[in-house]
Amino acid sequence: MKTKGQESREFASALQKSLYSTLWKGRTAVKDRGVKKAPFVVLIGASMPSVLVELDFLTNPRSEKLLKAPDHRQRVAEALFKGIAQYASSLSHFRVAQTRAGQ
Repeated sequence: MKTKGQESREFASALQKSLYSTLWKGRTAVKDRGVKKAPFVVLIGASMPSVLVELDFLTNPRSEKLLKAPDHRQRVAEALFKGIAQYASSLSHFRVAQTRAGQ
C-alpha cells in the first residue's frame, strides 16, 4: 500500500504539472493548487497507482462556461493524456499507445 501511495503521488504530480502548464500557466487569476492527499473511498485499496482529478469548480460561472465548451474539454483531455504519457514513460514496463495522424 505504501508503494502504491508513492506511485500515486508521482502519477498525480505528472497530471497536475501537465494540466497546469497546458491550461492555466500564465493566467494570473488561476492558482496552482498542487497535489493533495486524502483517503477518498474511490481510491482506498487500489492495487495500482490511482488519482482523483478535480478540474474546476462548477459553482464558478466562468469555470462552468469553460467546462461546457468542447474545445476546452478537448484541451483538458489532451493535458491528461500528456500527463499519463509522461508518468508512463518513467515506468520500465509500460508503453503508451501512439495516436495516428488525422484522428
